[in-house]
Amino acid sequence: MDMLTCSRLPQPGRISLAYVLTERGRILSEFTITRTASDTFYLVAATTAEWHDLDVLQSGLPSDGSVRIVNRSDAIGTLVVAGPRSRALLGHVTASDLSNAAFPWLAAQTIDILGNPTLVLRVNYVGELGWELHGRMEQLPGIYDALSAIGPNCGLRDFGLYAMDSLRLDKGYRGWKTDIETGYSPYEASLDRFVSLQKPAFVGREALIREAERSVVQRFVPLTLDDESDADAPSCAPVLLRGENVGLVTSGGWSFALNKSVALAYVRSDLATPGTKLEIEVFGERRTATVGREPLYDPENARLRA
Repeated sequence: MDMLTCSRLPQPGRISLAYVLTERGRILSEFTITRTASDTFYLVAATTAEWHDLDVLQSGLPSDGSVRIVNRSDAIGTLVVAGPRSRALLGHVTASDLSNAAFPWLAAQTIDILGNPTLVLRVNYVGELGWELHGRMEQLPGIYDALSAIGPNCGLRDFGLYAMDSLRLDKGYRGWKTDIETGYSPYEASLDRFVSLQKPAFVGREALIREAERSVVQRFVPLTLDDESDADAPSCAPVLLRGENVGLVTSGGWSFALNKSVALAYVRSDLATPGTKLEIEVFGERRTATVGREPLYDPENARLRA
């Protein structure tokens, strides 16, 4: 695992986001890695990446048979419980201590939920206090029904992909094959904090060292559109400065938290400073936009750590 990823591996009981690179230092894949024991890792990847990432892992296996990969995609499902009352809600279905002291952000524990041992991760893709419940497929309907029965007292609602997309745009969470893919390096994608050049070896390390010695030509930034309109910036919309093409939008959508239209984009590095004014061409209409500081919402991650 250490050789495959450019990121530091988590300690047992902890979670980290990690990136697999090509030899050229481009982003090949992204995993959430939970270290369930010193020599056991539980990986979660993008929904559409199952076979792609299984191939990535198998291609990195040592030839001596000392490492085994098990695909649990058909056996394990996930429920996401997120929001400011999620701790109170989960407290109705488990006796385990969910406080910050006992169960901090980016921690993982196997706890009892309604009599079922369930791997619970304090992480989510919507930027809120919350947990992912990873359990056997057959046990999840019972957990869902129990949470739904208790839920009205905590304001529980189901939410869909459009809501999730809006929330992840607020936080600048990248989408695989939209915001990150093999056309970009982790430095260009503004993922510097997930690169550990102190590691003695990993795939793509030499290419990243060479890139770190020079300035990258583009950086990933969040932008907010300065005016309201009928449309958000679509993927591949050009970013302009005085008519010159200086970047490309990878994701766009409406932020209900910020009450603004948000675009995630790669722009020329000298224009990546927060406050820089640019234009985005949205279906033929040029609209002014402002480079923001990532993340746009809850920059201290106070809600995640609540």
